[in-house]
Amino acid sequence: MKTNPLNQSVRTEVLPATPGDSANASRTGSQNPAQPTQALANAEEFSGPQFDTHEAAVAHRLELLSSPPIALPIILSIGIMLFLVNLGGAPLYTKGEPREAVTVFDIVHGGGVILPMRAGVEIPSKPLLMHWLAAVASLIAGGVSAWTVRLPSATFAIAGMIVTYLYVRKMFEARGALFSAIMLGTAFQYMQAGTGTRVDMTLTFYMTVAFFEFIEIAESLSERTTLLYLAIAFAVLTKGPIGAALPALVALVWIALTWRWSVIRRLQLLGGAIIVGVIGGGWYLAAIVSGGTAFVHKQILGENLYRLIGHPGFNHGHAHPFYYEEGALLAGFLPWTLLAILAAVQAVRHPRRIDARLGYLLTWFLVVLIFYNLPQSKRGVYLLALYPALATIVALFISDAISHREAIARPLRWLALFAGAFFVLAGASGIMGLALLYVAPSAIHWILFQCEILLNQLPAALVISAHQNRLLSIVLPLAAAAAGIYLLRVQPRMEKVFFAITAGFVAIVLAVNLVVEPAVANTLSLKPFALATMKLAGASPVGYWGSLDYDFAFYSGRNIQFVTKPDTQMDFVVSSEDDFKLMWPVTRARYQVIMRSGPTDFDGTGEMVLLKRIGASPVPETSPAPAAPALPDTPSKPAKPAA
Repeated sequence: MKTNPLNQSVRTEVLPATPGDSANASRTGSQNPAQPTQALANAEEFSGPQFDTHEAAVAHRLELLSSPPIALPIILSIGIMLFLVNLGGAPLYTKGEPREAVTVFDIVHGGGVILPMRAGVEIPSKPLLMHWLAAVASLIAGGVSAWTVRLPSATFAIAGMIVTYLYVRKMFEARGALFSAIMLGTAFQYMQAGTGTRVDMTLTFYMTVAFFEFIEIAESLSERTTLLYLAIAFAVLTKGPIGAALPALVALVWIALTWRWSVIRRLQLLGGAIIVGVIGGGWYLAAIVSGGTAFVHKQILGENLYRLIGHPGFNHGHAHPFYYEEGALLAGFLPWTLLAILAAVQAVRHPRRIDARLGYLLTWFLVVLIFYNLPQSKRGVYLLALYPALATIVALFISDAISHREAIARPLRWLALFAGAFFVLAGASGIMGLALLYVAPSAIHWILFQCEILLNQLPAALVISAHQNRLLSIVLPLAAAAAGIYLLRVQPRMEKVFFAITAGFVAIVLAVNLVVEPAVANTLSLKPFALATMKLAGASPVGYWGSLDYDFAFYSGRNIQFVTKPDTQMDFVVSSEDDFKLMWPVTRARYQVIMRSGPTDFDGTGEMVLLKRIGASPVPETSPAPAAPALPDTPSKPAKPAA
């Protein structure tokens, strides 16, 4: 078999060999760290009669592009465009984001830092590292807002791209490192988690560091263990024991498969257990003391043990069949899913030698995927921990494809045509939709109706968003279309296809973040309703009937006081439209609806109502404005919980 020069683990700097390197190399196939630089390796790769000067020039340009002085600004720029542009431009409107935001709000407004109660009534379902970071950002910014509670996820998403580049460059090659960082940041699931107020991206960052640090220690590229265990401890402090269990499981499986049991001695497990126990376990101990059996049942048992092994009394949210995660991964890795298939073709036609490092990436990917197939409760976002490994594996093989263009020339051409057609269609649809918003809004209503989106206010909200970003709302669809035209006309070269797909996807994401997402959020958010309710109620207490809506709880700026008795004397009560119908008849007869919110679901349902007790000072029925640009984004300080 012909040996590919890139099949070796190439470092970007010369390091002195350690005494165990030669033994490790002979046993695992790993290369001695004392190797020529990647630039020299690629110069040799493109030398010889089979390569012309043009190919050598291409290789040289790619190496310059992949070097840290150029690659890091590229990665940072892409990260800023994807995760920071208009980060706070859309109010909270989903269930998950405000659920975490109310915890941040309570921390900032004196609810405690060990176990603050969500809206004054619920124990948080996750550990609090992300919430503490968001609280610090809120204190610095002067108040809790959509921007401050999303900032930790966005920051860690960019940081994850950067550390992936640095680790992959050190262990493999610079070119593959640049590709892997860009693919990671632009993968749909990663991008979605990086712009939301959830703990998943914070967890993913620390687990990424932990996964890479382990293989560096195992391959004698690092003697430090403190960073490994700090990363694990912070992962535990973000989402619980899974932050330690997954890195440990991947490491154990890899050690068993490679028979590298000597690595365990270098891990300094006792010192690591102390670090993880003090940082992660310390908070759990304090939370148990504070929350008692309620905390143990909800966080330790419900969110961890019962979700994994099942329990008759536990409600398994997100229950899906065994194979669900595979489908979620195919969708979540877009727009790179088809490129991953091409990488598999490249791996078959020009295979890399599966040395210890590449074998570790494969182990990391497969163990995490199989692990999350086991619980009944499944979500695509759970797989974020394997995305750095998957992006790196795909990146290394598409880097190989640049050196062996003939292996996948035909499928690459089909990929370029498909991607080009998609971006042209997306760009043209964006321009056409923008025109229809102004000249024929009824057509937009009809299109939305065909998609079962029954939101009459959405077209008007889209016009407002487009007007606020007039130039970009035109330029970005044109940029996506231009990327598509380029792909349709370009000679099918892997690097050109890769960067064109990146440019087209970034343009679409920016258009969504600047125009579409704010319009949808302003249409579905309960922010205007909550602020109008608090304005009407003034200093009077506001009761809550039915299942808790976290969006209302966050924007109301008050702790929730549930209505628990039919003879409640509260002047104001808030409820969903459906829950109001289930209220005790004797209580419902004593209240009248004075205000309704807009819909909170795409099918036009999910309205909330504000009730006023009959006999109190009458207030005319009204509705809040569909959007609230003039209203403050930061809720006021909450009232103390009801006794």
